[in-house]
Amino acid sequence: MTPGGASRVLAALALTWLTGRALTRRLAPEMGRAESAAWAGAAGLLFQAALFAACAAVGLDPRGRWLLAGNGAAIAGAFLIPAARRTAARSSPVDGRDPWASLLAAVAASAWLVFLIAAVAEPMWSTDFLAIWGMKGKTIYLAGSLPGRLFHDPALYWSHREYPLLVPLCLASIARLAGGWNDQALAFVFPILELWTLLLIAGFMKRRTGSRRAAAAAAALTALCFGLYHPVNAGTAEIALAFGAVLAATAMLDSARALSPALFGRACLAALFCAGAKQEGALFSVLLGVVLLIARTRRATSRRVAAIFLLVPAVHGLTLRVLRGPATSRDFDLGFFEPGRWADLGVRFGSVLARIVTRETALGWIAAAAVVAFLIVSRRGFGDLLLPVLIAQGFFYTVAFSLSAYSPEYAVDSAFPRIFLTLFPVMTLVLGARLPPPPGTDAGT
Repeated sequence: MTPGGASRVLAALALTWLTGRALTRRLAPEMGRAESAAWAGAAGLLFQAALFAACAAVGLDPRGRWLLAGNGAAIAGAFLIPAARRTAARSSPVDGRDPWASLLAAVAASAWLVFLIAAVAEPMWSTDFLAIWGMKGKTIYLAGSLPGRLFHDPALYWSHREYPLLVPLCLASIARLAGGWNDQALAFVFPILELWTLLLIAGFMKRRTGSRRAAAAAAALTALCFGLYHPVNAGTAEIALAFGAVLAATAMLDSARALSPALFGRACLAALFCAGAKQEGALFSVLLGVVLLIARTRRATSRRVAAIFLLVPAVHGLTLRVLRGPATSRDFDLGFFEPGRWADLGVRFGSVLARIVTRETALGWIAAAAVVAFLIVSRRGFGDLLLPVLIAQGFFYTVAFSLSAYSPEYAVDSAFPRIFLTLFPVMTLVLGARLPPPPGTDAGT
């Protein structure tokens, strides 16, 4: 990787963040800098993807100068609207200096640096990047459009034409802004996504608990999840999905206690990011909406935000269908839902559970046991509202493995660690919220 290639990609990412920061000035009045920075990053990536797609839709080749002009117009237009007044209302008092918090923050920073170095040390190389996300991104970049062959060419069926397009569009737009497609330089996108995830988790936990230690602990646990933040996932959608899930989870937890137009905007942004990253993200958003509808929270807020979490993935899915037409997957055999095959589905479901427990979970049984033990001995926290969502998401993953058109064991072995670990950053919100609050603070509200 040449210094010039790296600097151009980093400059494109900086412009993306600046655009997102301008667009989110009214979405984070009560947030600190860390949270605001993360939401700005998410908005910036969504804007770049939408701008590229809009240019392609009207037949305008999205060259760098057009994208630069679009970003400039967005920034200028955003600053014509007054920013929301910043306030610390409803935030918990923050504890004083804590050496443990400093140590945990250093651990998080060190772990992030390890992934940064590993991710950019060589061009992105994973099979999913070469066959799916990178192939689509480079095709879109070279074509300057969304070519129909990505969705209709039988020779490209293995590239999962049913997958959403946020990651390929982001890679294509960043490459256009940077002036060239560079597999190694574009890998910077993924450590930056992790950085925004850590900032969001730390900032949210600090605001809601008032504890720097809880904030640093949640961020450190996330950064140490090397199964997720691993070079094999650079270039795929897992890291983006984990970021989107944390965006949606924090918006959902805030909706349980407050009502504001800014919250509705954050919920829309988070739901769209989740749905655009992967199909699992759309499921996560829908489950958040369902739990909000049945939870005993502020009903007016919950129902409105729940509607956002339910409707945005539906609108996104319909938009994709209009753009690409129907897209089915041969990975799943839905015939198992027929009454005559329910017994076979039950057998498959049991074999999937057995495979997960005896082979997959066994590899991380110490960590799993520690999480379960902590949940048993600790007091309930505001993050517990996410537990039904995580359990339901895991259940539907298990059902999906059982429907594999190949074999349940193959589906588990190839996908279980990858897709389950995308939920771990959300789990750290649950764990951080259960840590003892600092003396004199009203945490967990």
